[in-house]
Order: sequence, then structure tokens, then C-alpha cells
Amino acid sequence: MKTLSQVLQDEGWILGDGAVGTALMDEGVESIALPLVPLRQPDVLMNLHLKYLEAGARLIETHTFSANGHKLAALGIDADVVELNRRAAQIARHARDIFGGEAWILGVVGPLAQPVDSQVMPSVPYEQALEYYRPVVAGLLAGGVDGFIVETMSDLPTVRAAVEAIRSETNLPIAVSFAFSPQGTTRYGLSPEEAIEAMASLPGGLPALVGANCGSGPAPLLDAIIRMAPKAKELGIPLAAYPNAGQPGLVAGHVHYPATPRYVATIASALREAGCHVIGGCCGTTAEHIRALQLTLSHAPEPQVLPSVRDITDASASLDVSHSETHDQGISQFFYKRFIISVELDPPRGVNPHRLLDSARVVAEHGADCINIGDSPMARVRLSALATARLISEHLPVQTILHFTTRDRNLMGLQSDLLGAHALGIRNVLALTGDPPGLGDYAHATAVYDINSIGLVKVLNAFNAGQDALGQKIGGHTAFDIGVGVNPNADDLNHELQRFREKLDAGAHFVMSQPIYQPEQLERFLDKMGGLPVPLLLGVMPLVSYRQAVYLHNEVPGIIIGQNILEQFENIQDGTALGIDLALKLMEQLMPLIQGVYLVPSFNRVEPLLPIIEYLRRQDPWQAKVQGEH
Repeated sequence: MKTLSQVLQDEGWILGDGAVGTALMDEGVESIALPLVPLRQPDVLMNLHLKYLEAGARLIETHTFSANGHKLAALGIDADVVELNRRAAQIARHARDIFGGEAWILGVVGPLAQPVDSQVMPSVPYEQALEYYRPVVAGLLAGGVDGFIVETMSDLPTVRAAVEAIRSETNLPIAVSFAFSPQGTTRYGLSPEEAIEAMASLPGGLPALVGANCGSGPAPLLDAIIRMAPKAKELGIPLAAYPNAGQPGLVAGHVHYPATPRYVATIASALREAGCHVIGGCCGTTAEHIRALQLTLSHAPEPQVLPSVRDITDASASLDVSHSETHDQGISQFFYKRFIISVELDPPRGVNPHRLLDSARVVAEHGADCINIGDSPMARVRLSALATARLISEHLPVQTILHFTTRDRNLMGLQSDLLGAHALGIRNVLALTGDPPGLGDYAHATAVYDINSIGLVKVLNAFNAGQDALGQKIGGHTAFDIGVGVNPNADDLNHELQRFREKLDAGAHFVMSQPIYQPEQLERFLDKMGGLPVPLLLGVMPLVSYRQAVYLHNEVPGIIIGQNILEQFENIQDGTALGIDLALKLMEQLMPLIQGVYLVPSFNRVEPLLPIIEYLRRQDPWQAKVQGEH
């Protein structure tokens, strides 16, 4: 999938979403409870995001307008700002995963409860404003946003503080949006011309987008955009517009926004002509308003609907990659002939696999040999890993490694699924016990665990020998390549070594390690093990930021990140390049000890992995050895 920066540069227009706060109140959420919806009513928020995606929106804003410490305190709310923002971003990402199509998440950074550095009214000092915004940015980044929108702004010092807080942590694209009244100025008297003029002096330079939202209905907002357009064109900044559904009024005791979807859509063409690349809706707009904008902007005769799995799989030509035949052999045919590169992708949380297939295509085109597919990792419901593996193998000339857990199936169902996987051409299985349900969305669900991962290896070996778990004939022999996991960072390394030896004795063919970040972590494990009798794929998850590194080190079991690495990330904005460099150095040092890697993308973004895949393909030590022998 393209980055948001690429989309903003390449696309003629992209559709934003509609109102969040007023839409949540329409669902029965009280206004005072709105800021805490991501923590208290995540399903309601998730469903709202999905409605906008299904209506055609491709930019989804997080529900974090009031999620800063200053605003929350003014509302009498005590909350963990980082966690509130992280959770809101995560919910938006999960909605996108369920939707399955291309979409990008904008982290909303709203105003404080008072202006910043005002000379005429009570205000927040600039340095204090920065401190209020830093945890907002940290939480949104931890949640995996693709960019930021500093929105509903009325004064320039607040904009500068928000932008500086963002740019001190990341170089993701930023949109800045002002709220203009029907009289043509913001609450603190800023005109559209003054707002656009000030964009060149923001910390770090021009934003990716500038525009207007809220404050007024479609007609006054269009006027503000037209006034901003000449300077925006001069500066080369695309515009964004999110009008309200008219001016609100009270009808039967309820706030009512009068502008219909059809009326809001009438200004879409004029907004495009004025230079708007992003058009969505603000207060009072609904999924119907967004659908109307989509129809007007695309000239489509009928609303776009979410494509079915059949539509996607039938349209295989769109992947632009020839189909692969069913593999009679698994990954073992490549070991010691080439350095194996696999990429781990999580199945979508809904029925649409388009985004996953696109990511798989991209990494395959850049040289990946395999895609390894999680089996509802972290005990969260996702599309079947088996079905995902089959979809990938139908469209792409790559091997798949099916993660298969014993958590969800009794011994009978487990064997049935494995036989079905073999019939569908799946040859590589990573035998796992699986995360307990208590970690995920269905804490009340019953875990099965008739057998553990060691028992699963034994079942797979029995199939390869032509028998089931009871020794009964199955009418042939399967050809599974059996993988197992190992954690070189285990707290009780002796216990981990014992279990690993049991997996080898049960018949494992290859091993995949937990992600590591320092060579000595693997070297210590191998020394205690006395070497490995089977090929090893090293787990590598390139870091992208200091906050991600701290989170992984402190909160994810099995991952240890040294202080020397944490210090390198601590004072840089965007750690993507550093993460790639450290990952390459790690792999180069360990190359003599491993037969391949599996790369784990942060937030399912495969683009940062592409330079690593290309480099490893060029430096393949096994290819060099084979060529030398000839």
C-alpha cells in the first residue's frame, strides 16, 4: 500500500470521513462521555469508522479531538493521555483491517482549552502547550497512524505548538485545518489569508495539507477555501475541506444540522476546482453525506460497495503477478541453496483480503520467498490463516508458512484442518500452541489445547508417515515441512531449551526464532544448545521509533532491546532508517549462523522492509556459494 505522502502527491483527490462526535451522540453517547469512548465503548467507535469506510472514505480520523491533558482537565476528566490516543488510533486501524481495502489513518490533534500565548485573554504558555501535545503525539504514533491532522484551529501559536510536537517525533505528513465562522474569521480573529500565509513559517516548514473544517456550513467554508486558494497555489500546498452539515439548531430539544447529503455534495466540484485534494465532512455529517460526496466526485452511477472475496479473487489480473502452481515440495527444497526471506503478514480482521494481497504482492516482487501467516495472533479474531495462505498461493509465486495453533481446535478438528490444508497445497506449517484467549478480544472464549505444539509436531509427522494421531491409515503420505518456534530471550532458558529439544525429537524440520535485536542473544542460545541440527529463520522486526522500542522492551514477552539501542533512537525524529540499518547489521553478523530470516513489519506496513529484502537478495551468501561451485 502507498504511504499517505505518496497518495497525497499522486491522487487527484481523496475522500475524508464525516463527523465523529455528533455521530457518536446520535448513537446515544452523552457529550460529557465523548472523550473516553475509545476506552469505554470501542465497538461503537469501530462501527462508526467502518460506516465511513464502506461509504467511500479513505482518510479516517481518530477520535482524539479532546484527548489532550489540558482539554480533559477542563472537562473534569482524568485519563492516561498516551493510552487514550493509542487506543483511538488502534481502533481506527482495526476498522481498516476489517474493511480490508486501502485507507489511511489521520491522528487528530485538537486545540487546547485555551489559546496559546495570547496577549489579550487567559492562555497557555507555548512551552506548556508543547508538553500537553507531546503525549498526544506519542499515543497516536504508538497506535500506528499514517499522518496527523491539526484541526479546528483558531490561533497560530496553538498550530505551531502542535506541529512542533509532531515534528519532534516523526516526519509523517501533517494537515492543518482552521475553523472559520460564517463571518469569515476564526474565533480569535484569524482570516483565511492570514492562516495560509503563516504556513511557511511553521516549525519544519510547510505542512502536507492546509484547509478548513467545522465552524460553518458548506457555503461559508467554500468561501474560506476560495480565499486561501491563491496563496496555497503559490506555496504548492493542496487544500482540504471538511464542512459542517449547515448551522445547527434545536429541533424538539435536540441539536439538528439541516444540510442534506445532496446539498453538501453540491459544493464538491467547486472545492475541487479551488484546489482541494481532500474533501470530507465535519459536525452533523453522516455516512450518507460521505457517500453523496463520493458519488459526486467520482461521477459513479451508484454507490461503491465493499467488494466480496469472490470479486477480489476473480479479479486476479489486478495483482499483475502470474499464478503459482500448487507446490509439491515445501520450503525445505530451498534451504542451503538460497538465503530464505519470509515476511510475516497478519490476516485481515474482516472479509476483504485486498490490502493483505497487495502487501504480499509488493514483497514478492522485491524478492521475498515466503509469506508466513499468523493464526489469529494475540488471540484476536481474524480471517482464517489457512484461507489466507490459499489466497496468496493462488495469486503469487511464493511459498506460504501457515502458523497453526492448538488453541482453538480439538484433536479431531485439528487433524481435519491439516488434511484440508494439504489438499489445498499448503506444505509449510509452523506448529504453535497459541496465545491464550485472555489476551485478546474474546477473553471468555474457551481454549482447547488438547495437545501442545510438541504434540502438533507429532501429528504432522504421523501424517507424513501416512497415519493419523491414532495410527490409522490416511490413504497416502502428506509432505509437510514442519516448523517450530523458539525464544532465545526466554527468562527460563533451560526450560526453553528442553522444550525445543522435545520439538526436535518429535520431528521438526526447521525453526523460527522470536525477533531479536542483539547478536549475543542468539549466540548465547546456540552455545547452550550446542548448535542446531535444523535450519533457522531468524526473527527480525526493524524498529521505527524510540517509543515503539520502549514499548516492545517493556510490554512484549520475549523481546529484549538493549540500552545501547534505545539510546540511539531516543533523540531522533523518525527511526525508520536507523531501524533498517541496525537490522541489516544484525543479520550480517549472524549470517553464518542462520539459513534465512522472517521479517515482521511494524503496523503491517511492508514498505520499510523493501530495502532490507532487496539488500539480502543481492548479498545472498548461498547464491554466491552455488555460483562459485559452478
